Amino acid sequence: MAIQFKEIRHYLARNVRLSICFEDGFYHDYLMISDIPPEKYSDLYVFGVGMIDVEFSKDIYAQLNDQDGMIMSGKDDRIEPAIEVVLHETPRNIDREEEAALLFKDLKPYLQIGRNFAIVNREDWTYKHYEFRNDIPDNYDDMFVYGIGMEDNPDETDVRIKEIIRNAKYDSCMNKRMVIVISKTARTDTNMVNHETVSAEPDRESAQGKGPFFLLVTADEWHHDDDRWLGIYVNKKDAKEAFDTATSWWDEEKQHMKYSTSQRVAMFEYNVVDDRFREVNRSELD
Repeated sequence: MAIQFKEIRHYLARNVRLSICFEDGFYHDYLMISDIPPEKYSDLYVFGVGMIDVEFSKDIYAQLNDQDGMIMSGKDDRIEPAIEVVLHETPRNIDREEEAALLFKDLKPYLQIGRNFAIVNREDWTYKHYEFRNDIPDNYDDMFVYGIGMEDNPDETDVRIKEIIRNAKYDSCMNKRMVIVISKTARTDTNMVNHETVSAEPDRESAQGKGPFFLLVTADEWHHDDDRWLGIYVNKKDAKEAFDTATSWWDEEKQHMKYSTSQRVAMFEYNVVDDRFREVNRSELD
């Protein structure tokens, strides 16, 4: 059974930019995985996973002229590194050993050839760095994939690439490494049963485990570069107390700022079914 987008989307980190690329060369860019509607691309097959530099609007809150077409570079765009997922209508001819969960050996053939990978063991959070895919040993093969993301690469030693990055006016995937978190046990929160999306909407408790989950931030808007993440809470009582404490702290903090700001304390609730955040009013926490 080949890997479809509806499966791999559960493993993609929620805090990285994404570029969804197609056979015809067109691509759709997203700030976060939660910006992709649940059913979009769900039945397309993964052809490859890598890193790429792509165009994003400088005003991330502006409505794009064509959200479903290729974004053309212009004066209002900036280049940003992103995880690239290449999708095809037909699957690649790659055998898969485990169908009920995603093993590293089943994901590995889809990874970019290079360069720079960090394989992280979720059991103790240790990691090892590999420059090329073929450098990754097979001792990870029977471990389960837990997450796929991207981070700055502190192990970069190529002097030529360092010089390119230093002279560039934008960040680049050459300065990043793909992070693949693996675990001895498979994830149980992907809502996948034999690679089929659960069609019946589960109840709140089964969908969110010990949820709900609340994210507390200071935000001018949502997904802004200057957002401060203050904490994550799994019940309304803790979320309410943290909200009130943060509000008092922020009111005091703003008195000492040397610049004007419209930032405020905001609480967002994560809904697993929709894979999205929604802002929560303070009164909803009572």
